[in-house]
Amino acid sequence: MEKFKAFRVHTIDGKPQCKFEELTMDDIDPGPVVIRTAFSAITYKDAMAARGVGKNVRTDRPCVTGVDLSGVVTKSEDDRFKEGDQVVVTNYQLGTLHDGAYADYARVPAEWVVPLPKGLSLYEAMGLGTSGLTAALAVDRFEKAGLKPGDGPVAVTGATGGVGSLAVDMLAQRGFEVVAISGKADQTDFLKSIGAARVLAREEFMKDKSPLVKTPQFAGALDNVGGAMLDRLAANLMPHGKVAVAGMIGSELSTTLLPLVLRSIDILGINVSRQLKMPERRKLWERMSTDLKPKHFDKICRPIAFTELDRTMDNFFNVSSVGRVVVEVGSKAPR
Repeated sequence: MEKFKAFRVHTIDGKPQCKFEELTMDDIDPGPVVIRTAFSAITYKDAMAARGVGKNVRTDRPCVTGVDLSGVVTKSEDDRFKEGDQVVVTNYQLGTLHDGAYADYARVPAEWVVPLPKGLSLYEAMGLGTSGLTAALAVDRFEKAGLKPGDGPVAVTGATGGVGSLAVDMLAQRGFEVVAISGKADQTDFLKSIGAARVLAREEFMKDKSPLVKTPQFAGALDNVGGAMLDRLAANLMPHGKVAVAGMIGSELSTTLLPLVLRSIDILGINVSRQLKMPERRKLWERMSTDLKPKHFDKICRPIAFTELDRTMDNFFNVSSVGRVVVEVGSKAPR
């Protein structure tokens, strides 16, 4: 039986240990659709699983991690897919409770699989992945809630991260004046190069503690941070402003109802896990291949070799990672 390379997390004495291994198909979880992985990516969730932060991966047995993959179907027991189809899988239980993307092969339920839209390469699909899907859902919900470019600027927090950088690009393409809020002063040029009209230093933005800032700055905001940042964004939103909440780095929130009531602020929760149904998921992927396709993949995304995966994980904890990291899993995968 053919052996292939995989990156698995073992839980030993309650602690994670990661290593590359040679596996066979019998070693990974079953599924009717077999995919030869071309590319994956690194998300914060992947880094947490690899380093044992939180409860993001099963511990009862070794697990191949990686929550995003793009690749080619090699076998399918489901009529919706056939050998040679290019596909994308993100979220669900991939890489957490079900063996995931960091292997040459994955076997998954057909219900998780999205056909690769025309207009995207397999590499670009992983430049997007979960982060792109999150950013696209936020833009889509803004628009459905009635937010328009003429209403005023839109802020993006955590702007140098995967979701943040892709959102800056997408919102700018849709005609919004994007204000990037970041704690990385050295990334101002990067943020402007991908579409930010202005960059605000996080520390300066957080100084005004007023429940309602007298001169609100934003018509909308995408918050990838949460906690105190969400409180400050709400205080800075114009009447009928919209704030999309996609991040929970600060999961506890202490705030006031004043902006929500006196300025009629709308809060939009953004979640692209299993709660995002397949019809909407596919529509968002179609948008990411057309009107929401980033113009700056070359600046936002950087590829790494599969062998660099483990040591790159730590960048997500020392906050040095910028944009999206695409993992070249397949040795002959074209970009």
